[in-house]
Amino acid sequence: MVQQTCLDYALHYISRYPKTEKELKIQLMQKGYFSDDIQKAIDFLKEKNFLNDKMFVESYIRSELVNKGKPAIAIIQKLQQKGADKHLIMEVIKEYEEDINIGVKERIKKEIASYKKRGEEWFDIIQKLMRKWYRLGDIKDVIKWE
Repeated sequence: MVQQTCLDYALHYISRYPKTEKELKIQLMQKGYFSDDIQKAIDFLKEKNFLNDKMFVESYIRSELVNKGKPAIAIIQKLQQKGADKHLIMEVIKEYEEDINIGVKERIKKEIASYKKRGEEWFDIIQKLMRKWYRLGDIKDVIKWE
């Protein structure tokens, strides 16, 4: 059996789902590749823009915060676990701040409608939303328009 090169494996690994540099590095180390080979592969992928943490963070934030309206704090934690730099995350969030606010408020509206449909009281609805990491200010803004 022919041994797969570090670069070939890295390309295969990131082709299925984009990864941060840290995630890729960890995976390559777990596969037993040497540090020199890992660094060369990562440098090559970054040079060709196949591995770009900023693009990864932007894509993740657009997907999870803007489109799905998930709570920002949960997404920030998830990105940090994936190895994204906190300053980079905050920079991207600032860029998309307006879109994020709209997405989060739309999600809160849907959640409220779902809870109201089940006959939940306002106090319980607010508590449940806060347990899901939504900010009280955003919840209040949505309730004002209800």
